[in-house]
Amino acid sequence: AQRALEICINICIDIGNHIVSLNNTEKPETFSDVMKILAKHKVISEELSTQLIKMVRFRNFLGHFYLEIDNEIIYNILQKNIKDFSSFKEAILAKFKGNLLENSEKEDST
Repeated sequence: AQRALEICINICIDIGNHIVSLNNTEKPETFSDVMKILAKHKVISEELSTQLIKMVRFRNFLGHFYLEIDNEIIYNILQKNIKDFSSFKEAILAKFKGNLLENSEKEDST
């Protein structure tokens, strides 16, 4: 479960980084900055940004202290925060669905 949580957080970071780089907005200095920039540009809500920043910080903790992590902590995070990953996905799809469809139509016509 610990590794799965880390992968989910990494996916949010990677997608966020990709969006930020495509839009040539500010350059994030940290992974937490990625979430702040997404919220600033209304890609995700401030509330979701705050939750994802907590996840990013926890991911950093996991990377350094993985042997010390209590499985109950992982379980509690997954129980309370698993919806944040779905919320992130929905926010991204809602924001970029039209763009994704336009891009796929352009690719189909070439």
